[in-house]
Amino acid sequence: MTAFGSILAQRALGDDIHDVIYTPRKGEKLEGKLQIMLQDIIDNGVNVKVKLKQRKAKKFTTYPAVSVYY
Repeated sequence: MTAFGSILAQRALGDDIHDVIYTPRKGEKLEGKLQIMLQDIIDNGVNVKVKLKQRKAKKFTTYPAVSVYY
């Protein structure tokens, strides 16, 4: 457990905040220190939901058929 995560959880619960939504930045992975801190916040009674942005589907473009004559 980290002291930082437990302090954040205590302050949130003290301010009557029980639910938190976390949206990672572009390219940010939930691993290492971030994962430990989020898990510690969850372990101390705050409901954490991670909102992952869905990538937009690439637009599939069709090109007109090209006839080649020799």
